[in-house]
Amino acid sequence: MPNIPLLLANLGFGIILISLVFRDILWLRVLCVLGTVLVFPLYVFRDEIVWTSLGWNFAGVLINLLQIVILILYRRPLVLKGIEKQIYTSVFNALNPRTFVKIFKLANLEEYIDNTILIRRNDPVGSLYLIIDGNVEVMLEDNTERIISSNIFIGEQAFITGETASATVRILSDRATLLKWDSRTLQDFLDKDAELSNTFDLILTTDIIGKLRRMGS
Repeated sequence: MPNIPLLLANLGFGIILISLVFRDILWLRVLCVLGTVLVFPLYVFRDEIVWTSLGWNFAGVLINLLQIVILILYRRPLVLKGIEKQIYTSVFNALNPRTFVKIFKLANLEEYIDNTILIRRNDPVGSLYLIIDGNVEVMLEDNTERIISSNIFIGEQAFITGETASATVRILSDRATLLKWDSRTLQDFLDKDAELSNTFDLILTTDIIGKLRRMGS
């Protein structure tokens, strides 16, 4: 008569071994759980239950099941709504939506009244802004005035280079809504991921190029 627990255990160990081939961590964990569960009868159906092995393997199964749930929840499609969707579609679509949400949450959505000075020429710039609604005046070094509006960054050049402001920037609407990041906090977040930092710099550089084209026209 075949030894069923031993057959299941060998099948289980084989599945665990096969799981190591998978590069996708979700499938690796799923197969690891399946394989471990098949090994359980080997520890139970014998003259004396091997509690130590059974207990440690059961703990491993619980941990893997928890991680599987977390992975499945993380991989669900993220549906952006309202202002998040507007900003992501217009400005940040080069980023993963979940990464964008993390960056969005680092910012404050603020309202400013007409004639508020956001940045003064030659002063340090401690914040990065994105115009959500309203008009903003940029006074260049030669006193040339340019008007910019929605989906345009303010202070992006100083954020990239670390230099002082090259222009004075003030609100030119009765009310304007801007997204405001603390430069240091945002930079610390980006520094944790070199690829993300490069992508974010590319977004800002693209904004600078577009702004220069509009100002030169």
